[in-house]
Amino acid sequence: MSDTKVPVRLRGFLRLSDRGPLLEVEDGPLWRLQTDDDLRVHQDRPVRIEAWQRGASLLELLWIGPA
Repeated sequence: MSDTKVPVRLRGFLRLSDRGPLLEVEDGPLWRLQTDDDLRVHQDRPVRIEAWQRGASLLELLWIGPA
C-alpha cells in the first residue's frame, strides 16, 4: 500500500539510460522510473504510465503501455 493518495498517470517517451529508464514528458520534468521490468520493448516510443510518485523526480512504475 502506498502513502500517496492516487497514482500518477502520465504520457511521454521512454528513454533508457545508464541510470535506468526515464520518462520524457513533453511539457514537464524528466522522470526516473523505478521498476524491475525489462522496458526495452518501449524504448524511444510514446508510452502511457501509471506510477506512485516516490520523490521529486522518481516514480515507482505500476503499469506501462503504448500511448
